[in-house]
Amino acid sequence: MARRTKLFFATDLHGSSKCFRKFLNAGPIYGADVLVLGADLAGKAIQTIVRASGGRWRCSFIGTDHDVAEGQELDALERLIEDHGYYPLRVEPGEFDRMRADGRVDEVFLDLMRRRLAAWLDLADDRLRSRRIPLYFMLGNDDPPELGALLDAAPYGTHAEGRVIPIDDSHELVSWGFSNVTPWHSHREQTEPELAESLAEILAGVANPTRAVLNVHVPPVASGLDDAPMLDENLRVVQVLGQVKFAAVGSTAVREVEERVQPLVGLHGHIHESAGVRRIGRTLAINPGSDYSTGALNGALVTLDGDKVAAHQLVRG
Repeated sequence: MARRTKLFFATDLHGSSKCFRKFLNAGPIYGADVLVLGADLAGKAIQTIVRASGGRWRCSFIGTDHDVAEGQELDALERLIEDHGYYPLRVEPGEFDRMRADGRVDEVFLDLMRRRLAAWLDLADDRLRSRRIPLYFMLGNDDPPELGALLDAAPYGTHAEGRVIPIDDSHELVSWGFSNVTPWHSHREQTEPELAESLAEILAGVANPTRAVLNVHVPPVASGLDDAPMLDENLRVVQVLGQVKFAAVGSTAVREVEERVQPLVGLHGHIHESAGVRRIGRTLAINPGSDYSTGALNGALVTLDGDKVAAHQLVRG
């Protein structure tokens, strides 16, 4: 009898080093045979910390004013900021305004993203190589394409996007990190026809599509895994009688693929507030959601057994 394969999946860490450490620890904790890090690795913002007099540094971060001494206090503040997914940046008074005026902020931001991702990949090498737990990762729609070179050159793990990768003797991982078009015009988006074409090209190389694990960042439309707050033309959240109105924003192309091909599992993310597990025909579609800004890691454990899913569970820690 073929051995079962236990897979741990998480996504949308958005720069949270605390969540990434938890992700690496999840392998041995849950007894996972395979780790899959879905997409959206990079954080979304810089948090400046401004030098003050007397060897002190100041910032206002998520509603709290911080005034810390250089050394251990400043290091601890930077770790706090990093664990929430932001990029701490020490600056002199007025320096960040000059960066904006000179048009240098995007360059500095990308450099901070590269440094953190490189540190994550080194940590993965240190934590996982000796355990021989396979690791697969890819970029998402919010990740600058320039980060892909770091994944290609990672000391440990495999850049999975656009590839068909055997994860055991019976199952292949099929990965694509682009989203459909969003109101935010993020780094890596495709129209629905473009998504359909990309997925068709990758799936053409799958030996047995009905045993495939489809690791696609955007969830299928109208699946219950893609409900996000509606936005008006000014990108403000729509409310009706004081209640936030939600709408399905997933991909029609992904839905069509899962209905037609019926892969064994669909691993999705993108919509943080829409965690859940649904059936699309025989396909088990999963979005673990994301609470990266709190430092909590949402994930999914999936046990593959031939042509069926023997067990599945959403976990949070």
